[in-house]
Amino acid sequence: MIFTKYLLSQFVDISHLDINEVCVRLSSIGLEVESAYALSVPKKVVVGKILSYEPHPDASKLNVCKVSIGTQELQIVCGASNVKAESYVAVALQGAVIPNGKNGEMLIQKTILRGVESCGMLCSSTELGLPKINEGIMILDESAGRLDLGKELSELPIFDDYVIEVGITPNRGDCLSVLGIARELATCYELRLKREIDMDNVITLGLGRVLQILTDEKINAHLLYRVVEIKQAYLPLDIALALARNETLSEDIVCNFLEFGTYMTGVILNAYKLRECESKDIVLDNGLAAQLRIKKDENGLEAVFANEKLSVIGVSYGERHFGIRSEILIIEASYVNPNSLAKALYDNAIKGDTQLTYRTTRGSNPDLEQGIEFLCKKMVSTSDVLVYSGSHNIAQSTDEVSIKTTFGAINQLIGTELEKEEIAMILKRLDFKLDATCDENFFMISVPPYRHDIHRIQDVAEEVMRIYGIDNIPSTPLYCLQTHNANSTYFAYKYTRDLAHRLIANGFVECIHYVFASSQRLQELGFVRLEENLELLNPITNDLDTLRTSLLPSLLDSIKRNENFGFKNIALFEIGSVYDCKRNESGKLAFVASGYKEDECYPHTKPNKWDFFSFAEVCQRCLGEVGLKNIRDESNKDELLSRFGFMSEKILHPYQSAFVYVKGKPIGIIAKIHPQIDSDIFICEVELQSSDFAITQAQEFSKYQKSVRDLTILIDREIPFYRVRESIIRAELEFLQNVYPIDVYFDESLENKMALSIRMVLQSNDGTLKDTQLNEVVDNILALLQDRFQATLRS
Repeated sequence: MIFTKYLLSQFVDISHLDINEVCVRLSSIGLEVESAYALSVPKKVVVGKILSYEPHPDASKLNVCKVSIGTQELQIVCGASNVKAESYVAVALQGAVIPNGKNGEMLIQKTILRGVESCGMLCSSTELGLPKINEGIMILDESAGRLDLGKELSELPIFDDYVIEVGITPNRGDCLSVLGIARELATCYELRLKREIDMDNVITLGLGRVLQILTDEKINAHLLYRVVEIKQAYLPLDIALALARNETLSEDIVCNFLEFGTYMTGVILNAYKLRECESKDIVLDNGLAAQLRIKKDENGLEAVFANEKLSVIGVSYGERHFGIRSEILIIEASYVNPNSLAKALYDNAIKGDTQLTYRTTRGSNPDLEQGIEFLCKKMVSTSDVLVYSGSHNIAQSTDEVSIKTTFGAINQLIGTELEKEEIAMILKRLDFKLDATCDENFFMISVPPYRHDIHRIQDVAEEVMRIYGIDNIPSTPLYCLQTHNANSTYFAYKYTRDLAHRLIANGFVECIHYVFASSQRLQELGFVRLEENLELLNPITNDLDTLRTSLLPSLLDSIKRNENFGFKNIALFEIGSVYDCKRNESGKLAFVASGYKEDECYPHTKPNKWDFFSFAEVCQRCLGEVGLKNIRDESNKDELLSRFGFMSEKILHPYQSAFVYVKGKPIGIIAKIHPQIDSDIFICEVELQSSDFAITQAQEFSKYQKSVRDLTILIDREIPFYRVRESIIRAELEFLQNVYPIDVYFDESLENKMALSIRMVLQSNDGTLKDTQLNEVVDNILALLQDRFQATLRS
């Protein structure tokens, strides 16, 4: 929201206030000032008047102008297309420094242009550092101030000004207008707002003679109509500059008047050509009359119809092109409840006019008469316009927002003790109405209709606090009762950070990515997607249009970016939230590796590459004792893949992919990327189980030495080792602590068998094991393998 001190003065007098202090005050009450600067029109730029002009004798696009600056007449050569006799213009005299000439800053001097002397320059708005308002020179009018020839331009009120830009939060739709800002300043400094005075040029012909309004059913919108006759319209300079600063200036003069009225008062204004709304069914003494019908359209929104649909109230203006011909216009002021409108737009997936819906869904000014009177007065005072007497008002009864509270409750929310009189005075200055109740401890607060953000006592307390000044409230220590912090949230955080530290210790780098993802990318890689009705309705970009169902796609993208930067050893991990197809949230850990485990460096001149077993070793170091089962060996693999976020196995290597098990339960997937996608990337993603967040329980350990025994057996090569290990562990043999493979050998002579060497770790808590005890365990294991898998001892 950009406005000037000059525009504010039309509603409130702040001439006696220091503008810097005003900016500080605006920020302190929640209207953060993003920029503020004084207008700086160059010196020696004065008011001039074009007396006459004639074409340049040697240049078809130039004119030789005779310009009066009061004390003398100057000859100035000008190339603007809008040069016109009797026009008041900005004249840069010799010695003036123009900030935005063709080649930057330019010093004005007497010069010869194509053989004709030129003693100055007629300036455009952009050349003087002002917003662009047209393609030619800037034409001055009475809206700039009193135009005394030779007067410095910087002395005119419209140029001796201050420009302020404030950021408006979405809940403060009442401040999307100059009037809204003026109301805030009037409250802060206890000033009185100016009221509009009666207009001249109101003709006695009532608009009821030319306009009829019909409503088919009860509507939710509030509408007000007036009729004006435009004989000749001029756009004043102050309106052009104000709209240009806010980037809303258009080529249509009437549209600019309507936009300016909305910008100044916050009332939504629109217009229709009366001749295009004439109905053949209505014939009055003076001819045809216009008829507007207000009814719901196909989307259930209130719309204005004549011979066809003209506009949707609060959503779209319709076709607005009025041109410059003499015209009779129907002026419309409208208001729609912002919450109801926003819900209707959402339910029907309607976007409408962006700028219009931005205002209406945040809450426009419901005082329609104030807006339409301001517009008509501005048009009458600046153009040849007549206003028909009377108006058509379609008002709907609205429930007034009332809040029952006490002064004590407000003080408790603020955190200080303000006097009752001071709270009451602040609320009254904010236009709230206070009414006593039968219970003397309570009173009722009536919220002004333009404050759509006030619904409860907390909102009222915030209003009192921001006007009173948050810096004026004494700081008090926060009373806090010490509690036991060792809760589930603490252990969850501690567990995830412990995991992160382990991965960092193994050379992995932590990443943080958006929780959003590309639905197309997820589908291409074979990951689960959210159900269609649960996708994001308003994504920040088209590439982030859904919630991620896996951490892996972002990590894979990060690997590619780092590879493009020339890195050869890449190891990344991330801990974060993912979502299933039903949009249920869960925590996961994912880590990936690519290329070399370490860079080549003497004496290791040939760096080792990552392989599946070295990558799985990192998984075990970080997660603890884990088991791996080939995906193809699981009977319910499709169910597990879906649980871990995969729709298919197309991203996974067919022979180097497995489910990760901890304590016999599947928690994730570890794999090499399929060769058709990438030849040298390893991935792992596991669930963060809530059971892992508990305090680690100490366990008894043996003080006696461990013993190891190796056993080589011949076994069917199709039997995976995890089945062998599970059978041995389930036997619960005494003294057996661990069993793992140390070698495997294939040979044609072994046919469909393989030689599998396994190592058993044996230990007792009671003493050193004897050979007889060790041999007994080994014999039991060999007998078990012979019975379960028809394995034989290799000689």
